[in-house]
Amino acid sequence: MSVDARRGSAGVDEAEPFDDRPGRAALAIVLVPGVVSALVLLTGGPAALAGALGLGLLAVGTHHGRRDLVGGGGLTLLVGTLLAGAFGAGPVALLVAAGAGLVAWDTAEHAVGLGEQVGRRASVSSAVGAHAAGSGLLAALGAGVSYGVFRLVGGGSSLALVLLLGGAVALLSALQS
Repeated sequence: MSVDARRGSAGVDEAEPFDDRPGRAALAIVLVPGVVSALVLLTGGPAALAGALGLGLLAVGTHHGRRDLVGGGGLTLLVGTLLAGAFGAGPVALLVAAGAGLVAWDTAEHAVGLGEQVGRRASVSSAVGAHAAGSGLLAALGAGVSYGVFRLVGGGSSLALVLLLGGAVALLSALQS
């Protein structure tokens, strides 16, 4: 569009409307851990359905900049992880599903927040990528500690392992606030 075509009747540049959604690169970064979590939840039954629904909600919520859908997607991935544990998935699979789901949700929240602040046209992929890497490192650390504690107490229910990881996430969340 030429400069003249963008000028209003008074000859003043008209501003393009602000689009507060995250960019496509942010969506791609969110989808990587989301897909990992959903794939691990393909253990069958309701866990697979919850994984697919959670991934879909995260994708749509991130694309449209909707925190409610992002939160619903993260919660649905967590429910899928709990269902997988109830249906006998192993401890490593549960930790990977929970950790990847947490990273996807946290990264999506960050991407939506950046979209609200700087808009869709800003290049935020490096900021979102760095946030995802940090979140992934924290999730890996939490999963490692949880698995170590799980092994120290002699194993037991895999669902207890997911609840232990959930407690660690809740503690980290409380410390961040």
